Order: sequence, then C-alpha cells, then structure tokens
Amino acid sequence: MDVRINRQPTPVKRKKVDAFVRVPLWWIAAATKATKTRKALVCVELLYASWKAKSSTFSLPNGRLKKLGVSREAKRRALRDLERAGLITVERPTRKTPIVSLIAVSG
Repeated sequence: MDVRINRQPTPVKRKKVDAFVRVPLWWIAAATKATKTRKALVCVELLYASWKAKSSTFSLPNGRLKKLGVSREAKRRALRDLERAGLITVERPTRKTPIVSLIAVSG
C-alpha cells in the first residue's frame, strides 16, 4: 500500500534587510566636490573606516580625508553634527586623532 501525504512546502521567512548601495569612493569624492557637500563625504568615510577596521569603533585621521579634499575643519563640523544627531560618539584625546564609534549601524 502506497500512502502519500500531500504537504505544502513551508514558506521561507526572509530576513528584512536594509537598503544598501555599493559606490566607489572616488565617485563619492567627485560628487561631494561638485555639490559642495564635503561633510557628506565624511559620513561615507566613517562607514568605510568602520568596515575597514571590522569594528564600529575606529580612529579617523585628518590625512585620510585630506586626500579626498576634506579640510580638518569640515571634518570637525561633520563629527560634531553627527554626534549631536546621536549617530556617533567621539572621543577627543588632546592633540590626537579622534576615536569615533558608530551607533546602531548593522551590517
């Protein structure tokens, strides 16, 4: 006797994923220069630095941003604004590179 049970396949629950974009850093640098929004480049550099460090806490030296055309003053303003918005925390050791921690960024 051949007994077959007709079962419906169990639906696969998909994990909800945030939208993600992969963009070359040179393109972002050119776009922020063209639109005069250097602080936006700091935001992208923060995400890149976090990925590169494989940590949400990392140092952010001026030289890295200077190569992309961002002044230390623009960096300072961007970090201040992002910190006020609750997106990052910044440790500012005297006369040393700031240590940035991203808040609630999942990857």
